[in-house]
Amino acid sequence: MHLARAVVVKSLSVVVVSKMIIILKRIPENTKKADIIEYLDPVIKGKIFQKTGVIEQVQIKALKDPQTHTIEFYGLVVIDYDEVADRVIKKFNRKVFKGKNIAVSEFHIRSWQNDRRILQDLPDKNFKSKRVVDRRRFSLKEKKTSIGSYTSQQSFHRKL
Repeated sequence: MHLARAVVVKSLSVVVVSKMIIILKRIPENTKKADIIEYLDPVIKGKIFQKTGVIEQVQIKALKDPQTHTIEFYGLVVIDYDEVADRVIKKFNRKVFKGKNIAVSEFHIRSWQNDRRILQDLPDKNFKSKRVVDRRRFSLKEKKTSIGSYTSQQSFHRKL
């Protein structure tokens, strides 16, 4: 009877799949989804006694800052199993990717309903805040990226 209960508990733990979204910050602009998959793949597969993971989805986002007129590129990767995603973060954070240092961390989806800055009570007027200016950049806009292949219908010649 104990053996049957252990099998049921073990099978229930296999059914539960946890996913984590990681973000690759400051990636080069010529990065493709296949480059990110190829870069992360050795750590996701793991070693002999490590849990292997699966890359569910890869997105490349470009954000334009209208104040500085710069474009920043980010990669969002959904990975099955939190342990594998933590292993990826530890392995690739502050490493070189395609000749550029990148930062890798967990991506948190935020909304006004779960923002702890809004949920807190207003600070005491006598309390002096250490941070003078809010660091959030509200003016960032997502830019459409044209990552793809060319077809024969498109012209590669300059028009005079």
